[in-house]
This record gives sequence, C-alpha cells and structure tokens, in this order.
Amino acid sequence: MIFKLLVVDDEAIMRKGIANFIDWDSLDCKVAGTACNGIEAIEFIKTNPVDIVITDIKMPGADGLAVAKFIYENKPEIRVILLTGYADFEYAQTAIKYNVSAFILKPTNKKELLEAIQDAQKQIVTSKKHSSIAKEELAFLKDQLLLEMTSSAYLPSFQERLAALGISLEHYYIAAFQLVPLENDIAFLKNIIINEKKDAYCYRYNNLVIAVYFLDDHYEYVPGSILENCQEITVIAQTLDSRQISVGISRYHSKASDFSYAVSEAIHALTLNFYYEKSIALFSDAPENADYDLTAENSLDLFHFENHLHNWLFEDANAVLHKIFNKFKTNFVNSADAKNICAQIYYICCRVLIKRENDAPSGEYLSRISKATDIFSLENTVYALMDYTKEHSVGNAAVQNKLFDHAMKFIHSHLSEPLSLDILSDHLHISPSHLSRTFKKVCGESLTEYINHMRVEKAKEYLLQKDILAYEVANLVGYNDATYFSSIFKKYTGVSPTEYRQNLLKQTF
Repeated sequence: MIFKLLVVDDEAIMRKGIANFIDWDSLDCKVAGTACNGIEAIEFIKTNPVDIVITDIKMPGADGLAVAKFIYENKPEIRVILLTGYADFEYAQTAIKYNVSAFILKPTNKKELLEAIQDAQKQIVTSKKHSSIAKEELAFLKDQLLLEMTSSAYLPSFQERLAALGISLEHYYIAAFQLVPLENDIAFLKNIIINEKKDAYCYRYNNLVIAVYFLDDHYEYVPGSILENCQEITVIAQTLDSRQISVGISRYHSKASDFSYAVSEAIHALTLNFYYEKSIALFSDAPENADYDLTAENSLDLFHFENHLHNWLFEDANAVLHKIFNKFKTNFVNSADAKNICAQIYYICCRVLIKRENDAPSGEYLSRISKATDIFSLENTVYALMDYTKEHSVGNAAVQNKLFDHAMKFIHSHLSEPLSLDILSDHLHISPSHLSRTFKKVCGESLTEYINHMRVEKAKEYLLQKDILAYEVANLVGYNDATYFSSIFKKYTGVSPTEYRQNLLKQTF
C-alpha cells in the first residue's frame, strides 16, 4: 500500500523541506500535494485521495485544528500529525477530541516525524483490517474446517459446519498445487489461485495449495474447465516466478466423508509428474493395481520425503522418516499399513536414484520390509535403505554435497540475521576460502549472490502481505538499511520493492 501525504505549513522552507528532502519512497509514502494554509488544505482534501496530513497548528485563514476538525467530521479515515511550537503545545492538547494521530514539537525532529508517520500507517492498516474483518473471519473459519477435514478422521459435526459456512461437497474434485523446488514462499501462488479459480475454494496445506472445485453434477472424467483453469494458473505463476508449477488432480468425489481421501489422491497425483512432460497429472492415470490406502497426512510426509531427496536435503529426508516412525509407534499403526508406507518409501528411493542414473536399491530391501516381524526391524531396514540412497546419490562428491547441504539449511533458517562468508565458515568449522570455492562449484553462484537471491525471494513473499510495509520487509530479510535493500531488490528483479508490490496489485484487479 502506498500512503498519500499532504504537507500543510505557511512557512515555505518548512513545507518544501518536509515534502522534498525525506526519502518517502522507503516508507511506502508519496507526497500527493502541499498547502500553505488550512483553507487550501481542506479544498485539496475534498477533491484528492489523502491518507496522512502533516500540518502546522498556527496558520492564517484556517489553522491546523480547523483542518483536523474538518477531517474528523468528513474524512475520519485520514490520520493527522500536528506540528506545534512550544508556546501553543498545551493548546494543541484540545485536538485530542479530533482524533489527531501525533503532536510534534517544532523545530521538527526528523526521527520523531518518521516515527509518527509509521504509527499513522499502522493505525490506517489496522482500521482497514477491522472494516473487512467479517470477510476475513469467514475465510479463516473455512480454512480451519478444511484443514481439520484434511488431517483428521471424518466427524458428523463437519457436515453441520460445512452447511453453516456455505460449503457443499456433493460433487467435487481436489487439485494440489506445488512449486518446484518445494519451498514455503507460496503466498503469491495462493493469491493467483484465488483470483483465477472458478467455482472453487483454496487453502494452504503445509507448503502446498489445495483447491476444491465444486460441480453441479457427477462427472466421470475431469471437466475441461478445471484442466483449463489449472493450466491458466500455472502459466500465470510461471510468468511471475522462475520455478516450475505442478498440479495433481484427484478423482471425482460426492461425499464430504471422502474429503481427506480426495486430498490424498491429489497429493499422490503430484508424484506422477515425474513420468509426464505436462505439469498437470491426474490420479486416475495411476496404475489400477497400485495401493494408495494412505491418509492425506501420510501422503504429504512421503511427498516431502521425495522432494528432500530430489533437492539433496538428506538430513531433512531423515527427519521425515523419524516423524513417520514416531507416528507408527505413538499410534500403534497396524503392521500392514506401516509396511505399505515403507514400501512407498522404497519406490521413492528407486525413482530418485534412477533419475540420477544410478542403480536402484536391491529388491532385497522390499523383501525385508515385507517380512519384518516388528517395528524395530522395519525401521532398521528403512534407514539402511536411506543410507544406500544417500551414498549412491552423492557418489564421489559426498563431502562437497554434505557441506553444501549444511550451508543451505543454515542460510534458509537465518535469512533475517547477519550472514556472511565468515559467519557461515565459523558455523561449519571450515576455512572461508574452502567454503567459498565449494559453494560456487556446487551451486553455480557465489555465497553472497545466493544469500541476496534468497533474501529477495523471501522479500517477494512478504511484499504480497499488504499489512507489512516495505521498510519492515527489509528488516525481516536481514537488511538494516531500507535504501540498500531497495537497491539489491531492484538489481535482482528490475524494480523497487514498492513498484513490485504495485505491479502485483494491478494484476490482482
């Protein structure tokens, strides 16, 4: 959001100084106009959009209090900042009844003025949030219900809540959207789906976006309108982001009780993209004899496991395995279901190694999974399979890739903190020169370039959130200087953070 300012002061030097010699762009602000007295200011406000008024309190014709009174009675959404001399400061307190945002003592301190502007911006954003709270609360309740139905066993109470929220699951398909490589910055993808989907609702499930396509009748095959809509979304998303977009679509469903299973089908369909050139895969194309009796949560775990292997994140893949076996032990999952999931892990390892032109794991692993007599032997077999997959994935480059894996994880988890070659080399206990050479060899770009690139990508996600200001985004991604952040952002994207946000808003409407 760009905040429009009106600067009002009868002293030309003060007026020009505030209007022209402050970097308003870094604060997401633009000077919409200036006025030399209250009368001129009121006329300007009547015919021009203004968010914040900075006005002197004593002026000929109509003073700052008159401006504040007019705004209070006619444009209460505008925030007023009063500039006052010491002698009339006590008098200025009477303006409290006009809801004045701040009083600043003259001569004006730049730091105080900028802080007052930031406070006014937050007040405006908060006010706008409150005005649309009913709509947001409804969306929140829908998201929460669908997330519960995705990860929990079906409950009769779900039907009543669906009806209360106006959601009908009599005829529907589920589509799962993912970015490749898989990352958490998917807010822009969700916004595209919200704007482009037809007769559908979407919500975020971990680092996927799940869309529910509502139909008015039974369809044996996925309707062309859904396929076209999914294709439109992938084209738009790929235009805005360099990563690939993949879509998995479930079979037709007609019961609310099937919802979790339908989501599981859509997530499973995503793995089929490995075998197709197209970016959209249908669950109905899977082999008929395949066993897919898994929950959406299990499907998501396996989906993450495969993506971590594809992206060389072996520690993350091991963490997923640990999570899966913890669920087995905590919930006393029956042996057949546990073995079925472990068999899926075996086939995932096969796919990953074959894609890298390595030998697939021996069928002996699958046999050991099938014959396991207890959870401990099953767990040992799967971890041995994981060790085999890791060893044959990295080959002779094992040391380099392990180093790269640790470096990547540290960078991604510390983007908002100071990062440098020295900080990273100290953390990894290696020399800066060795880290620099290894990182460039594996990644293809220098460590500094990679950090800046990742920070810019993270900043794009924050800029999609209208309640976060540009200068706040700079701090969130590790830049203390908003101006420097703006120059780095423009280097990688061709536009400033503010221009990037404006372009996205134009595409939204």
